[in-house]
Amino acid sequence: MKLKSFTALAAAALLAAFPLLAAGSETAEDGDTIVTIITAPEQTRAERPPCFPDPADNYIPLPETENVAEGKPVQASLHNDVYVGRNLNDGKVETYWESKGFPAEVTVDLEGVYTISAAAVRLNPSAIWEPRTQEITLLISMDGESFTEISPAAVYQFDAETGNRIRIDFETAEAAFVRILITANSAYPAHSGGAQMAEFCVYAAE
Repeated sequence: MKLKSFTALAAAALLAAFPLLAAGSETAEDGDTIVTIITAPEQTRAERPPCFPDPADNYIPLPETENVAEGKPVQASLHNDVYVGRNLNDGKVETYWESKGFPAEVTVDLEGVYTISAAAVRLNPSAIWEPRTQEITLLISMDGESFTEISPAAVYQFDAETGNRIRIDFETAEAAFVRILITANSAYPAHSGGAQMAEFCVYAAE
């Protein structure tokens, strides 16, 4: 009888430590605890409970049209360490390009003529990337030799709170080459050797 009482007390203590296991449990008149196991809902991927807001809700929205710069040939200014030019349009925000000083210039060959209306510069959205600004100018060309400014120099704010991304909208234009010129980065020289881009995106017009 003492053993039975001890077992009941141990079970009760276990259930108190793990309240989820106690969901739907019942206690019989003689003190024995009956546990009802509840099957978890089917889930094929990680899901965020509704009570926890999604940080991506505050990200700067990007165009839903095709990014015609992804994977295309790139010519970039000298880079620091392993942060090479091919990183800036490989489709991954975990890799990035970092120039060696300023001014920093990148030209993307779109391998064809596209009608474009927006561009974006993205950094890794992780909060470890502290806020910074970069001064950016956009130019376009049909032959890769003669370039026309399509978005004048402006200072843009990058912040993990908004996805560490900026969007540049401009008048619809045709282009075969797009050049981005970066002349300043507020993270330089303490946390950067020059300009920084994880992804340079150019979006087709709708």
